[in-house]
Amino acid sequence: MKILPILSITVGAAFTALCSGQQPQEKPNILILLADDLGWGDVGFHKGHLTTPHLDRLAKESVEMQRFYAYPVCSPARAGLLTGQMPRRFGIADVVGPQQNLPAGVTTLPGTLHAAGYQTSLIGKWHLGQTRTPQMNGFDHFYGFLGPQIDYMTHTNQRGNIDWQRDGKTLDEKGYSTFLLADETIRQLKQHDPQHPFFIEVAFNAVHFPYSAPAELIDKYKNLATAHATYAAITEALDTSVGRILTTLDESDLRKNTIVLFFSDNGSGGRGYGSNAPLRGGKSTVFEGGIRMPCLIRWPGQTKPGTTSQLPISVHDLFPTLIGAAGVPLTGGPKLDGKNLWEPIRDGQVIDRGVFAIAAIDSALFDGDWKLIETSDGKQALYQISKDPAETTDLLANEPETAKRLAAKLAELKKDLPAVQTRPRPGAGGGGPGGAGRGPGGGGPGSAGRGPGSGGTGEGPGTPPRRNP
Repeated sequence: MKILPILSITVGAAFTALCSGQQPQEKPNILILLADDLGWGDVGFHKGHLTTPHLDRLAKESVEMQRFYAYPVCSPARAGLLTGQMPRRFGIADVVGPQQNLPAGVTTLPGTLHAAGYQTSLIGKWHLGQTRTPQMNGFDHFYGFLGPQIDYMTHTNQRGNIDWQRDGKTLDEKGYSTFLLADETIRQLKQHDPQHPFFIEVAFNAVHFPYSAPAELIDKYKNLATAHATYAAITEALDTSVGRILTTLDESDLRKNTIVLFFSDNGSGGRGYGSNAPLRGGKSTVFEGGIRMPCLIRWPGQTKPGTTSQLPISVHDLFPTLIGAAGVPLTGGPKLDGKNLWEPIRDGQVIDRGVFAIAAIDSALFDGDWKLIETSDGKQALYQISKDPAETTDLLANEPETAKRLAAKLAELKKDLPAVQTRPRPGAGGGGPGGAGRGPGGGGPGSAGRGPGSGGTGEGPGTPPRRNP
């Protein structure tokens, strides 16, 4: 594997002053709040089935990026955030195992900000390998867990071993993980060095499987079935924790100069009570329900509160966009797949940002309003997202020239990416396009899939049900 060079950073007089002990030039703090498996239809500001008052308040104070795209599963979404590149460049197209990591030397968002004088922390979920830890990838501090999932109460992994640590030291700590992660974030916010801006990524394990919540929260939803009550309680705990963190920003006089970014890594997997409605598909698919995520950006005095944007933006764009907002120039190093979209976000503009792809096992290419899906075994589908966000009508046969043009662009983008193993498909069956999903995570219309975020049993592209790591 070719190791990408570390990106050289050019900083101005502010960083020179910092090194000499003088008062540094003020840069914005950056706080990322990352939910896990939270579906499009799980939040109140999308008129969802759950109540999320603190996230709803944040939406009123933010610009909502209504066409924000992440990845079908956890690891690629996190790799895209940290590197600004398509994770398939590093062989990450699915969830990673313990021995698969970001390669040594790859440029990262926290590493870039650290070089510019930021204090950097990851609080929560890593899920990018066990041997190259967060502190080997630009984070000064790490509090949380390395693997894909933990028990919310015991902090044990799938094998029953404790996966909970602070800076490499295992902790046998009591408490509900969502609340503990919020506690640690609040502690760091209150104790941060005002001479240095901070970059904190809070990667909650909520609302990921295995589901559990404090009994007193579950009791509030006695009117719901047990699984639904637990899911609602997990979501409330997440929402409450976000509210506590935002309140701390206010009370610590950090609100004005802190960029707050909230999003989910992928769509709901359909277990419990998750919803991607009215979007089609869910976790593990490149339909909108799998990769189009709730996303809020707030920087008081810079972004316009209570507004929405139809600017297409991907998780790869967050690295260059946040760096651009922070005023940290980038020179040299690898060419990022993401683009700096800070100015159109700040100014409320929708520009032609060019073609981009979410290239996992299956791929989706976006070019303005058009979206081409290509599965690992070569099947394609074409949708005009602005007119058909639920992806009900495959226009592949009706728009052959558009399909051919987008297929050529996708082939060009993929030519430098490692190949992926073809995912087995179920036999043909059902009527109409696959991938809609009629389980709780399915969301939008269709008649093929009946499991969570499933599909693939119809005649169009779809992704079969898979494990929920």
